[in-house]
Amino acid sequence: MTDAPHSSQHPFAPRGWWLLIGSGVVYTIAVGIIVGIRAESTSDFRDFWENAVRFRETGEIAADLGVHNYLPFFTIFMLPWGLLPLRAASVTFAVLSLLLFAITVVLVESLLNNRPRPRPRPALLIAVALALPYVHSCAVLANVGLLVLFLVVTTWFLVERSREWEAGVALGLATLVKLLPGVLIVFFLLKRRWRVAGVAAAVTIVLGLGLPGLTVGWKRTVALHQEFYERVLTGGSAITTITSEKPAKALYSNNAVPIVLRRLLSPVDGARGDSRGLYVDFVDLPREVILSIYLALLAGLAVTSVALTLYKARSWPPESVEAARAIRAQFGLWCCLMLLASPLVWTHYLPLVYWPLALLADRGERTYRSGRTCRISGAALALWLLGGLLLAWPAARAAGAQIASVAALWLALVVLRRRADP
Repeated sequence: MTDAPHSSQHPFAPRGWWLLIGSGVVYTIAVGIIVGIRAESTSDFRDFWENAVRFRETGEIAADLGVHNYLPFFTIFMLPWGLLPLRAASVTFAVLSLLLFAITVVLVESLLNNRPRPRPRPALLIAVALALPYVHSCAVLANVGLLVLFLVVTTWFLVERSREWEAGVALGLATLVKLLPGVLIVFFLLKRRWRVAGVAAAVTIVLGLGLPGLTVGWKRTVALHQEFYERVLTGGSAITTITSEKPAKALYSNNAVPIVLRRLLSPVDGARGDSRGLYVDFVDLPREVILSIYLALLAGLAVTSVALTLYKARSWPPESVEAARAIRAQFGLWCCLMLLASPLVWTHYLPLVYWPLALLADRGERTYRSGRTCRISGAALALWLLGGLLLAWPAARAAGAQIASVAALWLALVVLRRRADP
């Protein structure tokens, strides 16, 4: 399924990559220093670490140490980090996360352009640069987002290499660490990739229930998952966000569609607790009307994604470059849908759409090299860039600038999916 690369008269010369590699090393060192300084204050990893330490010392899986949005499996998964001092563990985790991001970039490049070039392609540099603000947010928090991104991209890499059993394992692990990739199981079901979907579901169920069951007992495991359902899937749902008097997690940095609609269509304060109010509403609609708008929007996104995934279903594996591009665009659609359908989207979630970013940058470069212009890709990437620049403006973030940039990627892939030529 790999596109045929452009021919080159020059053999691959690693020296052309040294500037990028050196910049990455310097950046990683800088992030390690920042994470070390912040380890005991604002790092997300501190919550993960404290929870792991409590589990190691008491055998208790709890949800009151910043892990309330994670499955019980996550506490056990993070247990090894609780064996290290906090600062050493957080710095190591952040550095390894950036290393996984570098591997992710290499995997994507090998899929889109299977012959190494004397120097990085413009498409690669553009995709990395556009993703960097969100990668940075994830890295300095020592969050798990870059790990999840690596597992999602690895899933697709293995699928294209016809290693579907391994792909299912990677997707199952991604879903256990962060529920969002579970949406991709639906994509593989629609594509009739039964092994990928089946193994992913089996890994999610067996490990998700089995590890807690073996450590805290089956009765407690069932109770923990019931609490998770009530706390996250009910209490933190989009419906609860839209219909409650005072929505939880209304801070402007939450860019999920439900809270963005609530801020825009009714007066909801998006400021921090100790700040002056931050309101971006331009109308005050009843919450029932806002909910109807949200459900219609979500249905449109889901139906369109499903329809384009099933439309003129092609053989597997694809028999041409055009067919491969179409299926890659479909997968990109669903990577965007992960965030568009999520009831919670912090800034550090956005690296999860690196595949769509890289896909559009690649299409733009290929059409440019052929003497044409891909306006669709260019417009989507420009809107994504604008969303990154607007990170500096809290009011724009409250109004949904970042989730709008994800929607722009989704819409571009919808348009390109309908065309045989990019």
